[in-house]
Formats: sequence, C-alpha cells, structure tokens
Amino acid sequence: MDAAFIRTRDCQTWLNWLKAKYDGVGRIPGREDFDVLLGHCQAVCDMPAAYFAEELIQAYPDAKVILTIRDVDKWHQSVTRTLEVVDNSIVWAAIGLFARLLRMPNRWNWPMFQKLHQILYDHDFPRNGKASFEAHYARVRALVPAERLLEYHVSEGWAPLCAFLGRPVPEDNDTPFINKTSEINDKLKSMHVENLKAQGKRVFNICVFAALTWTVVRALRLV
Repeated sequence: MDAAFIRTRDCQTWLNWLKAKYDGVGRIPGREDFDVLLGHCQAVCDMPAAYFAEELIQAYPDAKVILTIRDVDKWHQSVTRTLEVVDNSIVWAAIGLFARLLRMPNRWNWPMFQKLHQILYDHDFPRNGKASFEAHYARVRALVPAERLLEYHVSEGWAPLCAFLGRPVPEDNDTPFINKTSEINDKLKSMHVENLKAQGKRVFNICVFAALTWTVVRALRLV
C-alpha cells in the first residue's frame, strides 16, 4: 500500500482497473498490463494488488503465493484504529477534494482508496470487514495449488518462509516487526501534513501568478 503513496500516478491506473473489474467499465488487466506497472517489482502485497489476486495468479502461473495468517478480530481492531480513521476523516476527504481541484500529482489517491473501500466493505467496515477478510482467504486458497502456497504467520520466524522461497535464513534470525498501530498513524499524520504543505504551495503559486497577471493586464490598459 505504501507504493500507492510513493508512485501516486499509478493510482489512476489502479482505479481504472478496479472500475473495469468491478463495474464493467473498460478492460480488465492482463500479463502485459501488469508487466508495465509492476515489472520493476519482485513481489506485490496489500492493497490495491490484493484486489486482483485472480488476475495476478493467472498472469504469473509460476509465482509463489504467501498468505499471511492473522487473527481476524485483531486485524479488525487494528484497521479500525488506523485506516478506518483515515477513510472516515473529513481532513482526508478535504485533501482528496483539493488534490483534484488543484490537479496535484496525488489526486487519484483518494478516489482509488474510496473505490477500494466500496468494493471490499460496501463502505461499512464495522459490519462487513470480517466477512471480507475471510472471503479473501478462502478465495486465495481456492486459486493457488498447494505446492505454490505458503500459509505463514510471522511468529514462525524466517525458517518456513526461507524454505518456501529457497533462500538462506538471515544470520541474525530476527524477524522484523513493523507497521505497529502507532507507526501507521504517525505515517498517516505525516502524509497529511506533507499533502497540506504541497497544496498550500500550489495555492500560493496560483495566487502569485494571478496577481502578476492582473498587474500586467492593468499596466497594459494604462499604456
């Protein structure tokens, strides 16, 4: 998901693909499309790629798939305290609106994430979140042959993951623990601040340009 905030223009492509798959508007992506957008990646995870599990598995039939196991109640609680706060935030909605009006590079972020929220939870995460979680797990298990699928919990450490991928276990053998609730919220707050700064700078530049234009036009009229 972080890549959606780094490569913000990709969000327009993802949004178009989401509309094609779920609304029947446009063409559903295939291998060539994924190669163009994701060809620089060794792996993909999280949103929005997870919404195209079927298409990605079909496009890359030799790829290995890792299904990260989580307790559904803890996951639901975590999302409620992080991403759901953003999805229901007036600030986030305002940033999205002004990004479109000001034609900011990240103007596709908000509509893409709103589309994801609609598809996955029908805009009602408290009621539909857990069912959507379970449905995704069932879908991946049905799509991927057993020899290409690893169901993995981070508490298992490096050994099963490295064995599945054919890679050596790191010497320090310490499993990273990132994306804690506090870390995610700090990252989201920082993102909001940077967006507001960028939009403020764009508004300032527009005002300066308008003022200069008015000054020049007024001067020409006086000549």
